[in-house]
Amino acid sequence: MRSKYERDYVARHVRIRNKLIELAEKRDCGCFSIPKVATELGMDQRTVRAHLKIIEINNGGVFLDPQEKEFCTKAGLIQLARRLGLKETIADQES
Repeated sequence: MRSKYERDYVARHVRIRNKLIELAEKRDCGCFSIPKVATELGMDQRTVRAHLKIIEINNGGVFLDPQEKEFCTKAGLIQLARRLGLKETIADQES
């Protein structure tokens, strides 16, 4: 059985992940400011940033700046590449 601390940690992580998905669907964008995500979730920015670092380690997205104030999801980067026409270029180069 998991401890209360572990359950709370996992629940926060799931809330953050789900909020990123929700924001991406609403805004048709996959890049977000950490303060905005934290405000929408009612969480501290440091908590959100710590969970996003885990997502980054698992290749689910990346921070766009050294101050870690902007985060872009993997789906958001793919969407951006398509808009710029880079996805097709990369696919052509791999062939």
